[in-house]
Amino acid sequence: MALEISLKKRILRDALISLFIYALPVLLLLGWFAYKGEKPWQNHQKAVQTSARE
Repeated sequence: MALEISLKKRILRDALISLFIYALPVLLLLGWFAYKGEKPWQNHQKAVQTSARE
């Protein structure tokens, strides 16, 4: 049973919308870093160690 052309178009459109929604937060975050001029992936900070209270 072959898919109708309108169904194929709707599936493709929905898939593209889903990919856009999935990628949007990443794109916004990268855009924010570019706007601020920050590069947090290049900062090599040591992990903060907390002392245990006894």
